[in-house]
Amino acid sequence: MKKNVFLLIIVAMIGYSSCSKEMDEGMDLLYMPEIPGGICNMTIDNNHVFYFVSSETDKEKLADWPPYSSSMPMRYYLSRKESETGNFEILDDRYEGGNKLCFDKKNQLWSYDYKTVYMMDGNSYKKIIELPYDGGFFQCMAVDNDNNIWVGGEGLYKIDSRLNITHYTEDNSKLPTNYINNIHIDKNNNIWIALCSRGVLKISKDQWVVYDNISSQNIWCLVTDKNGHLWIGTGHFNEENQSLRRFDGTLWETVNPRNDKNEHVTGTVRFLQSDGQKIYAVAEHVRVFPNGGGAEQYANELLTYDGSKWNKIYEIPDEANIFDLIADHYRQALWVTTNKGIYKIPWGS
Repeated sequence: MKKNVFLLIIVAMIGYSSCSKEMDEGMDLLYMPEIPGGICNMTIDNNHVFYFVSSETDKEKLADWPPYSSSMPMRYYLSRKESETGNFEILDDRYEGGNKLCFDKKNQLWSYDYKTVYMMDGNSYKKIIELPYDGGFFQCMAVDNDNNIWVGGEGLYKIDSRLNITHYTEDNSKLPTNYINNIHIDKNNNIWIALCSRGVLKISKDQWVVYDNISSQNIWCLVTDKNGHLWIGTGHFNEENQSLRRFDGTLWETVNPRNDKNEHVTGTVRFLQSDGQKIYAVAEHVRVFPNGGGAEQYANELLTYDGSKWNKIYEIPDEANIFDLIADHYRQALWVTTNKGIYKIPWGS
């Protein structure tokens, strides 16, 4: 299987900081992009074109930056690449849109950062929603089959094709909390919402159903499998937690992720994805420091489940920080973005 897994990009980044362009020896390199800084985010449009946001320290602003500041001035770039072997094209070398990218059903580019949702309008970025300083943060975005944009922030936002905005909160809807971690749209156009530690909301047409008491821990991610069953990834810092659950429409059950040696894999499940046949799950391992000293991630494991058997994908280093899983139906591959690069996992590997 190793020869079928490629390293797409040797630069990546965690959060919004730049990263090194170094790579581990022995990994197959598909290409080395001539792109400044590190990759913040990657997505694929409806025409199968790769889009990237990258960043680096803004050296022009750094000269006048306050020496006592706890942050660094960053310069962002929006780039695209039409094929795996093509060249990078920098679309904007002073990109001011959000660092998370998303394309709607009409191939309109949307993006968001912690405080603002943008829509690309010609060569500019139109602010569609902007949160106040004390108005929470945006965490996720998804597009349904009717081309409505759903955004999780301080409550739930729905943006229709005419850019009408509906803001659902605890006060005006069935939301039990305004804290939303993730949104998933299934093949039947059901909208599934991860409500932090308060359960899952399902929106089916105009019917809202909240499933509570399904986990005492934070819900990080959602996906549906080939049978339409919902999977949720949960966890905190407890390595022994039961962090993966499945819902068949009637019953919730705990699923224990395992590696190819049938060993139980513990840790928080931060990311879930499906290729239509297999489930991909990322188990994150965290080291907690004593006396309230915080915590740090020290390992990830990427696991697959085909409905009967678990496997581990060893080509992704355990020490790599995994940022996202992107299903590419056109190329029949999963893209795994990490701080060590972006890996291509062909389906069936």
